[in-house]
Amino acid sequence: MNVTRLQQLEQLQTEGHFNVVILGGGINGACLYDTLCRQGYKVLLVDKGDFASGASQSSGMMIWGGLLYLRNFDLSSVFQLSFDRDRLIDQKARWMAPTMMRYLPTAGDRRTKWWMLSGLWFYWLIGIGRRRAPRSEVLFTEAELIRPGLVKSALCYEEAFLDQSDARFVFRWIGSPQTPCQIALNYCDVQGSYAPKDKRWHLELTDTMSAKPYEIQSSMIVNCTGVWTDQVNANFGIDSPFRHALSKGVYLGIPRDERHQSSLFFELGKHNDVITHVPWGPNSLWGPTETAVKTIAEGLSVSREDIDFLLEQYALRYRKPISRSDIVSVRCGIRSLVVDKHYKSDCYPLDLSRRQEVVQDEDKPWISCYGGKITGCSRMAAKVLKLIKKSVVPTGEMRIDDHNLEAHAQQMTFPGLTQPIMSAAWCAKHELCCTLEDYLRRRTNIAQWTPRGGLGKNNTHAPILKDISLLIANGDAILAAQLFESYRSKIENTLDPLLA
Repeated sequence: MNVTRLQQLEQLQTEGHFNVVILGGGINGACLYDTLCRQGYKVLLVDKGDFASGASQSSGMMIWGGLLYLRNFDLSSVFQLSFDRDRLIDQKARWMAPTMMRYLPTAGDRRTKWWMLSGLWFYWLIGIGRRRAPRSEVLFTEAELIRPGLVKSALCYEEAFLDQSDARFVFRWIGSPQTPCQIALNYCDVQGSYAPKDKRWHLELTDTMSAKPYEIQSSMIVNCTGVWTDQVNANFGIDSPFRHALSKGVYLGIPRDERHQSSLFFELGKHNDVITHVPWGPNSLWGPTETAVKTIAEGLSVSREDIDFLLEQYALRYRKPISRSDIVSVRCGIRSLVVDKHYKSDCYPLDLSRRQEVVQDEDKPWISCYGGKITGCSRMAAKVLKLIKKSVVPTGEMRIDDHNLEAHAQQMTFPGLTQPIMSAAWCAKHELCCTLEDYLRRRTNIAQWTPRGGLGKNNTHAPILKDISLLIANGDAILAAQLFESYRSKIENTLDPLLA
């Protein structure tokens, strides 16, 4: 980022009015922020937590065309996502790479195999043949890991996979150089109301790191808070014809066998769903679960039953089972699925459409974003931009610089990782990194690729994390100690009991 967090807060004191304020720094908010900056809008993006600290840090990290939705004949979603996938690959080629997927039909079920192969060809045609054509394979390296007799062949097709992580993907939309009237801030709470007299939102933004308040105004607010959309709308007195149904998805991060080179899709049987085994750096991701939940708190909490289910499913498919002691990390996210406001049904989450909805309030300049996936982030941003252009004229400068700041980042090494990573000092200064978890979980993959969130077994890496905390705290020893202890306590109270 071209300016520090402190400098951006100082800009709020001189830049009191914005064309648009975006609430929520997940993938939809981040992509919209970049879109509005390039259109010359004076825009402020704020998140109550860190950027990508919700569902956008716990995805499967695939840029895909929605193959599974063919089972429900949701052709509209598949056509849209396939188009979104190919456009995103073209636009952001350096952020992702085409990757081979292998769908593994259960041995002996020839009908399912040929039905799936036909579906893959149809899926390929929907993408106008831009990806590698589907094919059947009998010999593949991962077959050596799978239990004998479970599968006889693999059906291969191509999607794309993010080069680093979903959280890094989100931050890249935010982190390009900005003009002084384009500001992105994490750890900020926003309250306020709409004044019909001057047709502006009058807001009080509070930096939760310092408790310092700032008064701002905006011509338009866009709610991109994901699973919190309904809650935020209620806080600001906004009604909507839609709401979110919630589904929890849990992945396990386990050590990666060198023979695991491509993403594997196993038939789950129940609900015609699948379970995946995806190579990611030194680890592999196994999952996800698909569990309907009623509350956000329930969706953010991993249970021992979630872990047991994934371990059991792994043992059914692989020669060598894994145990709790093998688990390196756990990812838990909530999918926000669009339903009508009065939706009452309790169906399996995969049966719900993955559609997007963008709604503008009838009385106030407020836009609410529902649903969406990483693959469709540009389409969501385009829909919102179309609405904003009808009533808000850009009065800022157009952001056109798109050079790669990451190429200039300082590097460091971390025990257990073979590749260098961005240094904590760099992330604290240039990437609004405020806590130890920001750095370990979202600016880098340390917390996902090394045991116990980077602490290591028996707190082996605690001294290193204390040094990192001091860098994030800019030399403040008291704050650094607080950052470390807060993170250590979270690991010991949430992750450790699950893996004990």
